[in-house]
Amino acid sequence: MPDLDAKDGGSGKMPVRDWAPEIDRWPRSWMGIREDLEYGERLLPYLEEFLQDILDGGVSRKTFVQYRGNAWLLGGTIISKVSLFEEHGVDPLKKLMESVECDGILPDHYDQMSESELRSFERMCRRFEKFLAGKYGKAI
Repeated sequence: MPDLDAKDGGSGKMPVRDWAPEIDRWPRSWMGIREDLEYGERLLPYLEEFLQDILDGGVSRKTFVQYRGNAWLLGGTIISKVSLFEEHGVDPLKKLMESVECDGILPDHYDQMSESELRSFERMCRRFEKFLAGKYGKAI
């Protein structure tokens, strides 16, 4: 495990990129067409901000890894829907808020997920919805 004090001047907070070093590659992993990449790059800061908040909350590594995986899955699902319905002009924050409300959208390939994986995804969406409402208000 990395040295918490060495990374941040002693505040005890770990930068999310230390626990999610691949995060910059997420938009490319979601991409089908060029517009998807650009949209994903606009969506990514909100996901990163949420994950930093989770990490700052002092969750265990196992819990953070679950949230990180679910956040990646959520981003990919959003990009898939945006691309399918040609919604690249919709504000990514608005689309994100719509996607996490009421336990969230069903992720791509949800039919291949276990019940506990789906519950974990729903929990992440509920927490993300609370985070977004607290930071940006209830509606955009």
